[in-house]
Amino acid sequence: MSITRDHLDPRVVRTHKLLREALVGLIAERGYDAITVRDIAERATLNRATFYLHFRDKEDLLNRGFEEIWAELSPENPFPQAPHGQLSLDATRDKVRTDFEHLAKYAAVYRAMIGKDGVGSFVRRMQEHVQQTIAHRLQPLVARRRASDPPLEIVLRFVASAYVGLMRWWVENDMPLTADEMADKIVQLYAMSPFEAMGLNTGGGRQ
Repeated sequence: MSITRDHLDPRVVRTHKLLREALVGLIAERGYDAITVRDIAERATLNRATFYLHFRDKEDLLNRGFEEIWAELSPENPFPQAPHGQLSLDATRDKVRTDFEHLAKYAAVYRAMIGKDGVGSFVRRMQEHVQQTIAHRLQPLVARRRASDPPLEIVLRFVASAYVGLMRWWVENDMPLTADEMADKIVQLYAMSPFEAMGLNTGGGRQ
């Protein structure tokens, strides 16, 4: 069970912050695989004994150190419904914009963690996190599904992979669009198939 900041001694909070910042900075410079615990401790101006008082290894620091920022991507409220029980695209746009504003707030962290030289395990965990969040948000709105529809697991993985992929593209390219613009584009893609978005005629209609 994670320990919230409110329950930590201020000295512990400071130590964790120094170690997280050291990790992010080193990942940006050298890549995750090349970093050792000694490197992290030295960058944080701490000794290895202090590091091991708080974390088992660099993977533990990676996973626990970002629980706080991940928590901001886990709203408990489901998407509000439009009339007739449909998904509200306006509400969807608001939540996507909030996610990308969060990404901008921690741009340096995410650039190091999910950018082109990022950490594979972090990207996988983030994708799983986004998938679970989407499933949670949409659960009250999932309509009766037909036997011929793709399994829900496949649909959720498809959406989460695309969503995280766009997040990675956005931070790798120094956020070329605003959070509002990204929300508009993503909701537009949600409302049509990717093939339609490329201008391809697929014949229309569900088979």
